Amino acid sequence: MPSRRQLLGGAALAVGGVGSYALGSGLGGFEPYYDGEEDPDTTWWPQPAFDRIGSCYNPRPVGPRHSVTERWAIEIPGPSARPVVVDGRAYLPTAEALLVVDAATGDELWRADGGDPPMWPRSVAVHDGTVFLTQVDDPALFALDAETGEERWTFSASEYGLRPLLVDPERPTLFTGDGGGTVYALDPDTGAVRWERRVFGTVSALVQSIPDLVVGTDAGDVYGLYPSDGRGRWRHGVSGPVDALATTNGRGAFVSTFGGPTVELDGGRGGEPVWSADAWTSDSFVVAGRNLFVAGHRLVDLDVRGGDRQWTGGETAQCGPAAAGDTVYAASEERLTAYAIRGGVGIGGFRVDARRWSHPVEGRPEQGLAVADGAVFVLTEGGGNDTRSMAYALEAETA
Repeated sequence: MPSRRQLLGGAALAVGGVGSYALGSGLGGFEPYYDGEEDPDTTWWPQPAFDRIGSCYNPRPVGPRHSVTERWAIEIPGPSARPVVVDGRAYLPTAEALLVVDAATGDELWRADGGDPPMWPRSVAVHDGTVFLTQVDDPALFALDAETGEERWTFSASEYGLRPLLVDPERPTLFTGDGGGTVYALDPDTGAVRWERRVFGTVSALVQSIPDLVVGTDAGDVYGLYPSDGRGRWRHGVSGPVDALATTNGRGAFVSTFGGPTVELDGGRGGEPVWSADAWTSDSFVVAGRNLFVAGHRLVDLDVRGGDRQWTGGETAQCGPAAAGDTVYAASEERLTAYAIRGGVGIGGFRVDARRWSHPVEGRPEQGLAVADGAVFVLTEGGGNDTRSMAYALEAETA
């Protein structure tokens, strides 16, 4: 049976001039969304999907809009999770350690390597000067000092590896879930368990809206839980393992499974489907106003109100997209590309000027992009043809 990556590779189209046109039902509106949970002036990317709703979207224009250059590029052992960027530090999860570098220069500040066997981060988030970290197939969650890497506390599940991390900074709570189907709410200052709740299947994704903590599992179930105590509000099955999850405070939960579809579930009606679209995304969505971006084989803009395609961009790889201001960023097998969120200009299905810039990278982008401090951060996986695994920060090219 072919792997997910082989399926992706087989279905991808050549880059060529992709991105200079877009096909779809029209533009739709662009209404930047901000839920108030973070300082609106922040240039950070503090957790894997940027915020607790899983938007992967900073409404501030903190990324490069036009031609770019490499601020820095460093060789890494291989990517293991999405990078995060906070307070001038970039946290790079790799197959051997969490590398923490100066976001401006790429110089290493400290690393957490776990000794023998080496550390293999699965998810990283930063809140209030603390780095939270889970590892592949490890039941322990670590809280480290963001400046020094010194351990502050650890939490250990019973036997199954902990997976996603989600921080609610408003009512400071750290959520995680494990491979055995348990969701945990922890005190981020101490690691004390506030509550735990069993669900069916490995916990694969977590997001939080009002009033739900939304949980996706590899068994193809989506749950709405009360974030204060873990009591269940609703449960709904989807067509396969949950690959990506996002929500807003005004609509339901957006769910994607490998190969599709993408659906919206209405938490107010017991998780019943609102719409379904024949498109999918890997790792994450981008939710920006009425625009819901997916990046399975190509970058596709869906209208959150009904799932209609608004425009389609270039080919994409298994790497979650990200957005800032009026620009959305996506990765193909060997390059990063920036697009106008509005999809350029045009009449009917033909559109031009969607693509703003495209930049090659060594290796295949993986795990997901982060946009912060005036740059796009990406980790790549090396392979054949002597390519190396790399970490890049791409910033606007100056005249």
